[in-house]
Amino acid sequence: MDGFDLLQYLSENALTISLASTRIAIIFIILPLFTSELVPALVRNAIFLSMAIMVVVIQPSLELAELHTTAWLNLFIKEAVVGLTIGVLFGVYLWAFETAGQIIDNQIGTSIAQVQDPLTGSQTTLIGSFLARLANYIFVTAGGLLLLNGVLFESYLIWPIESGLPDLKTAGVSVLGSEFYYYFKLTLLIASPMLVVILMIDSIMGLVNRYAQQFNVFFLSMSLKMLAAIVVLFITITSLIQLLISELHKHADEAPSILQQLYGG
Repeated sequence: MDGFDLLQYLSENALTISLASTRIAIIFIILPLFTSELVPALVRNAIFLSMAIMVVVIQPSLELAELHTTAWLNLFIKEAVVGLTIGVLFGVYLWAFETAGQIIDNQIGTSIAQVQDPLTGSQTTLIGSFLARLANYIFVTAGGLLLLNGVLFESYLIWPIESGLPDLKTAGVSVLGSEFYYYFKLTLLIASPMLVVILMIDSIMGLVNRYAQQFNVFFLSMSLKMLAAIVVLFITITSLIQLLISELHKHADEAPSILQQLYGG
């Protein structure tokens, strides 16, 4: 296929390719790895378009030419819903790490010293930004993008492009609830070692303040809690990395069955 044939193919299937790119774009936009601050829009859109063309080519014969406007709208909504679901299934790890860091910063008192995160363009806390970047780096180096692409292409076997809106099953509601439970559990699991140390320091500083009321323990406790949190973080960082890698591979293996339980394949 030469350049002219490629342009002709793209022009004839522009709407179909746009439909296929919807699921892909929603997935990657949800993840903090493909923000406009990190990946230029031109590069990001080129990635989405290339993957969408691959999806259209490997799909069985698509009969979408005679669909009316309402049917096209339903297909675009379906693609967005499926992409949102897959994005949440993989983004839960990255969000859990950042949320755990923000909880730790709130307990320390350093949440008032927020910084501009160049990856997301939003205000974030110090430890929250560190854990978020750590999770992003580990996600990429541990093969998270390969696992995500595998689940993405497998999802087209469950819901081809021309299939209608997925039927949300009653059992799928419990699956969705379990994902939110997993998010909060993972957040607490990451933050709990540092929260325990911070609680111990707060208790000790409370006793000191009771018997030495002229002693200003506020600034001292903040420094001690920050130092203790950093020490505990570096002690547990290897375990956090292993936790992320193991849970990522486990969740990627379970993702197709989770999607089928959620919507019914």
